[in-house]
Amino acid sequence: MKEYRSVGTICVKDEFNLVYKVCKIEYILYEDDKFKFVFTPNYSVIHLLHTNLFQGIPGLNLDLNKEEYIRDNMNPVFISERVPSKNREDYYELLAELNMEYMDPIKYLILTDKKYSGDNLFVEAYEEKRLINIDETTLNNDLLIGRVLKNICLGNDILFNGTRIDDSNRQSFYNTFIILYKKCCESKKSIIQEGIKNAKKEGKYKGRKPIQVDMDLFNDRLERVERKELTRQQVMNELGISKDKYYRLKNISRK
Repeated sequence: MKEYRSVGTICVKDEFNLVYKVCKIEYILYEDDKFKFVFTPNYSVIHLLHTNLFQGIPGLNLDLNKEEYIRDNMNPVFISERVPSKNREDYYELLAELNMEYMDPIKYLILTDKKYSGDNLFVEAYEEKRLINIDETTLNNDLLIGRVLKNICLGNDILFNGTRIDDSNRQSFYNTFIILYKKCCESKKSIIQEGIKNAKKEGKYKGRKPIQVDMDLFNDRLERVERKELTRQQVMNELGISKDKYYRLKNISRK
């Protein structure tokens, strides 16, 4: 039987912007319209996380330690909480915004910029686990620590100056590197704050200058987005604004 398959990775991000790949998620659609979702947890990464950052994946009992969690012909909680249903009024508008002709729930979660408020999980495009060779001793300490730690959190295996880091010892190396990384970040933050403090004393620091946006121009671009002539990202790039500022201006424009 022919099938369509879509794959992504469920992730979570910590206060240092480190991304943890906690679970592979697959959507399989068969030619008779039957479908299933397959969740493959990455336990070696999950075990790195404290409960204040990761409380599990909705609808899955990870305490069972299953290699796979399969949901046949039903939308699992993780999907139903995040993906719009067909009876939603703006369902087809949401698809059109993402240039999607039909609903692929995994692709939708990868492409959408809409955030689910119930937790801090998000979905990225799937990439196979990699073996990363790191022997660049010329990197300064914080960059080297950051590179090793980033790949530990992504679930990659690492050859670090002859030492292999993989699922068997990921936790112990993480515990060491996260402490070093936190110290590096705190040191950088302290240096920046001290620099700002000194600049203020000398009257040189005025803070970040806000980006000024011509509202007439923004309104024109907003109308073109609604006509599907431009995407939100194109407007943000043209005006040099963030996603948050885009929506703030949109709210102002609609008042």
